[in-house]
Amino acid sequence: MPAVEGAIRALAVPSRFWQNRFMVSARQQPPASGDPTPQDPFRDFAPEGDFALFGGSFDPPHIAHLFLAEQVVEQFGVCKVWFAPAHHSPLKDGAHASDEDRLAMVRLATEGNPAFGVTDAELRRGGVSYTVDTLRALRRIHPRGRILFVAGMDSLLTLHLWREPLEILGLCEFATFRRPGSPTPSPADLHLPEPHATRLLANVFEGRLCDVSSTEIRSRVAAGRSIRYLVPGAVADYIAARGLYR
Repeated sequence: MPAVEGAIRALAVPSRFWQNRFMVSARQQPPASGDPTPQDPFRDFAPEGDFALFGGSFDPPHIAHLFLAEQVVEQFGVCKVWFAPAHHSPLKDGAHASDEDRLAMVRLATEGNPAFGVTDAELRRGGVSYTVDTLRALRRIHPRGRILFVAGMDSLLTLHLWREPLEILGLCEFATFRRPGSPTPSPADLHLPEPHATRLLANVFEGRLCDVSSTEIRSRVAAGRSIRYLVPGAVADYIAARGLYR
C-alpha cells in the first residue's frame, strides 16, 4: 500500500471534546495493576449464535485487522467477530500503549459495524493472556455453539508452543489466513500430532492483500509521518490526541 506522506498534526479542538469522545468510563476500564480481577471476566459476555474470536495486542488496530474480520464474517457465516485485546501476550513483549488506550482504539475502529463486537474480558482478567484460559471461560457460557478462532499463519506455526495446544483445538475451530502468494506449510511444519495438523491445514484460507502492521504504524508515528488510511480516521485522531507512540 503506498504510503501517504505528511506529518500528523495535533488537532486544534477543545480538550473536553476528546474527553467526551475518547475517555473510557470507569465501568469499562481494565483493573489497575495490583487490583483484584473478577472471578469470571466473561460474566457480561453473552454471544448469540456462532461467533469468531479475534485476539491480539491491537497496538494499534488497523485496516488489515478490519479487512480480515470482515472476511471471516463473509466466508464463515458467523454472527459476529469479537475483538479481544490481550492484557499481555505470552509470546510477545509488552504493549506500547496502555490497556485503556488499546481498548478505546479497538472500540473506535469497530464502531458502526454490527458484525463486530469488543470484549475487554482479557484485560479485566489481567496477567498473561493464555488462549486456553479464554476458550475454557467461553465454553462455560457457550457450551454447544461454534467458536471460530481467527489466526494468522505465524500464529499457526507457533501453536505448538502455546499453553495446552491440544486442549485449545478441542475447544474451538481454527480459521487461519495466509498472505496471498505465500506457501502453505506441511503438516510436519506444525509440530502437532495427527489428525490435528492435517485438520488445521484444511482450514487455511487466503486473506486479502493488505500489507499493514502495527509495528509500521508505530514507527511512522514516531517519525512524524502520516498514518492516514492505514488506520480508521477515529483511531488516527485518538493516537494524535493522546500523543501515543511518539
